[in-house]
Amino acid sequence: MAKLFSYDNPVWRFMGRVADVFFLTILWAVCSLPVVTAGASTSALYYVSLKMVKNREGYLGKSFFRAFRDNFAQSTVVWLIMLAAGAFLGMDMYFFYHMESRAGVFAFWLFLVFTVLYFFVAVLVFPLEARLDTKAGNLFFMAFMVSIKNFSWVMLMLVTVVCILALGVFVFWPVLLVGAGTVAYLHSLILVWMIFPKYGWNGKEEPE
Repeated sequence: MAKLFSYDNPVWRFMGRVADVFFLTILWAVCSLPVVTAGASTSALYYVSLKMVKNREGYLGKSFFRAFRDNFAQSTVVWLIMLAAGAFLGMDMYFFYHMESRAGVFAFWLFLVFTVLYFFVAVLVFPLEARLDTKAGNLFFMAFMVSIKNFSWVMLMLVTVVCILALGVFVFWPVLLVGAGTVAYLHSLILVWMIFPKYGWNGKEEPE
C-alpha cells in the first residue's frame, strides 16, 4: 500500500508531469498575451522543458520567469523577425495562389517551399535560444542548418505540433490546456537525446 502512494510510483510521476506541463502551458499563455512577448515566453517555455527532460527543472515558476527576463531582449527580436517573415510569406502565397498564370503557379510553389523551410526554422530557433548563448543571426543560421541535417527528427517535431493542435481543436478541447507544455516537452525529448548530443551543446545552467 505504501508503494501505491510513493512519489516513485510511475502513475504519480506521470500525473506530476501532467501537472507540470499544464502549469507551463498556463504560464506560456499568460505571458504571451501581449503578443510582443510571445518570443520571450516561448524561449522560457523551452528553457524549462529542456531541464524537465533531465529532471533538473527546480521550481517551474522561478525557472520560467528567470529565463523570460534573461532572454527577453533577444527572444523578442527573434520573434518579431519570425512574425514579419511569416506575414510576408503568407501574403505572398495568398497573392500568387489567386494569380491565374503560369508565373503565379510557379511563384506559389516556390513560396510554399520557403514556407516549409520557415516552419523548420521556427520549430528550432526558440529551443536554440533557450539552450545557447549566441547572437540572433547565428540562431537563425544554426536553426536552418540543424533542421536540414536532422530532417526526419524536425519533421516529427512539426507533426507533433499539428497533431496536438488538431486533437485540441477538433476532438477534445481540454488538450489545449496542456498543449504548449506537451509540445515543448516532446520536442525537448527529441532535442536533448537525439539532436543536441551530435553538436556537443551544453545547456545554460540556472544560477543558484
